[in-house]
Amino acid sequence: MKMKIKGKVILLIFLVVFIMISGLLVTNKFFLEKFYLENKEDTLLEIGAKVVDPNTTIDFQQLEREYNVLISIEKFQNLNSFSSEGSLTKEQVEHIREVLESGNKIFMNINMKDYRGESIYLFYPYLRGKYIEISTPLSFIQEGMKISTEYHLKLLALTLVLGIFLAFSLERGIEELNETNERLKEEIERERQIETLRKEFIANVSHELKTPIAIIQGYAQGLFENIASDEDKEFYAETIIEESKKMDGLVRELLLISHIESGQLKLTTERFDIILLIEEIVERIIVKYHDFKVELPSGEAYVYGDETYISRVLQNLIENAFKYSEESKSIKIGVEEKSDVYQIYIENRTTQVKKEDLKNIWTPFYRMNKNRNREGHGLGLAIVKGILQQHKSKFGVDIAKEKLRIWFELPKKTFFY
Repeated sequence: MKMKIKGKVILLIFLVVFIMISGLLVTNKFFLEKFYLENKEDTLLEIGAKVVDPNTTIDFQQLEREYNVLISIEKFQNLNSFSSEGSLTKEQVEHIREVLESGNKIFMNINMKDYRGESIYLFYPYLRGKYIEISTPLSFIQEGMKISTEYHLKLLALTLVLGIFLAFSLERGIEELNETNERLKEEIERERQIETLRKEFIANVSHELKTPIAIIQGYAQGLFENIASDEDKEFYAETIIEESKKMDGLVRELLLISHIESGQLKLTTERFDIILLIEEIVERIIVKYHDFKVELPSGEAYVYGDETYISRVLQNLIENAFKYSEESKSIKIGVEEKSDVYQIYIENRTTQVKKEDLKNIWTPFYRMNKNRNREGHGLGLAIVKGILQQHKSKFGVDIAKEKLRIWFELPKKTFFY
């Protein structure tokens, strides 16, 4: 699994901080102390030069305060005190004496046994038999290095914390950007789908109107030219009326979908018995499907909604159940009571509807059976969807083991509206 951006950023920050800390420790150990010592030695030499300069008036106390050093003028025999106190060996003392007698300067790190601890000494030749002794404790250098190290470590720790915080913020920002990009992709894809559906919609409307118009034109032309017998004239007239009714039905459905999509559909909410409405609709439709077995709900179930439009929903769903039940000529209509709603469902067995059809089942002009000669225009479920959305109703479709179940819910109380 690929590492998340947050993990990559945190790892990168850890690596950078680790390298910086390692570099700091190496620098402090091998370079910074040497730099401090060289700088301090230069300072001590500068002080020694001032002390031996006959043209300079020296205030020893001021120099000591300013540079944090101890300055004294000593005789050569006083060097023996370093060996007697155990700070230096006799050989080291003799070496210092020889250097001074030759007129040269010498630095020496001496671990004093008193409060000064380890100190750096400059032995500077002065007058005959005397030398200048300038010393400063190394503890100040070590303390300065310690403070510097602690300061930089704290700074690096703060950098690490800020880096982790920025990593989380960056990840969240990138996630939001990705989410925005995904939404934008979805919107673009949805716009493409809408454009495709629009083109298909126009093509389907044209096709649905083209056939009846052609029939009406042909038969009307035949009547106009009086080329048909009396018996044929009656057939022509009946055909023209039938095709006109189909066109009228299609136009009405298109107008209804247009009203739904434009938000012009006005609902009249009322309380009615959904079971009684189901019985009335089935009684009208069953005339065409007298060989079907229909299982109906019993009792009463009062819901709130626009009874006229809910009647249209039920009629479309029940007619579809009849039309797509070729394998088993039976359907089941049920009403289940839930907490605040009734769920109405229509079930039928069919081999014509596949799972891949479910994502397009509510699309205008989509037919699960691709035969255009089949009765209907493919607008029924699109109308159902629009009406139920106007009712703010939950609805859906499921299929399992060739059993198709379409359901929707209606409230028991009016607070849903």
